Amino acid sequence: MKKLILPSLIALAFSSQCQLKLPELSPEGRIIQNIGYVNFEIYYGRPAARGRKIFGELVPYGQLWRTGAGKGTTIKFDKPITLGRKEIPAGIYSLTSIPNRTEWTVLLNSDTSKIYGAPEEYDVRTEMVRLSVKPEMTQQFFESLSLQLDIISNNGELYISWENTQIHFPILTSNNASAWHEIETKLTANPNDADNLAYAVYYLQMNKQEPDRLMGYIDRALKIKEDWWYYELKMSLLTDGKKYEDARKVFQTAQEYLHRVKPREWEYIEKNFKVQMTKWK
Repeated sequence: MKKLILPSLIALAFSSQCQLKLPELSPEGRIIQNIGYVNFEIYYGRPAARGRKIFGELVPYGQLWRTGAGKGTTIKFDKPITLGRKEIPAGIYSLTSIPNRTEWTVLLNSDTSKIYGAPEEYDVRTEMVRLSVKPEMTQQFFESLSLQLDIISNNGELYISWENTQIHFPILTSNNASAWHEIETKLTANPNDADNLAYAVYYLQMNKQEPDRLMGYIDRALKIKEDWWYYELKMSLLTDGKKYEDARKVFQTAQEYLHRVKPREWEYIEKNFKVQMTKWK
């Protein structure tokens, strides 16, 4: 009996050891990106060109495409966004497209249960929005399908690239309005918080928002207390307005403060201020 069992066990072990474990041909791509107050997750299969002609052949023009490989491409966000002037509630959606030579149609659908490997799978009743997007030729050759979520002024710009073709479209958020509401609420509740005033100036200036309010904010902060960073922010605001003589006067006041108080690394700060002055014309 042992002689009969042993060969069968060996054959079973050999069979299990011979299961091929090879790299996936279309590995999953993942984008997990925070944009302001909104968290995004995008999952898609990344097929490679491998010498094939992609658009117009492997991916036919005028037909629904899952915009990936394997499972259907999905995009998830935890706060409402706007696509094509339409607000889309927070949730998870399928992202498909219909490529054409001169124009693509991008579709967002609430049904994520399908692969969308065939046009008949698509149900317009669960469609959330469709966008018309112009394709562009790229200098870079994208061997594998690539999705990228760029961040522009607290909004998103989604790029879809493969071969020498690329499309992109904006994903708008309410981040800027929410940030401004946060600033107003906190400054109203704590009007004498100099650090909040200064940080509001820094944030709004970097995002090129509410420029007329910023000088008032930083002057209020400097009345509450002196700080080299507050002086730097004021110089920067004056420089933005090309008020270089006023900026030099603030530099002199800041220099007096640095020599009087001598905060940590004050000599380096002073040197940096002087470097900035050399750029003023």
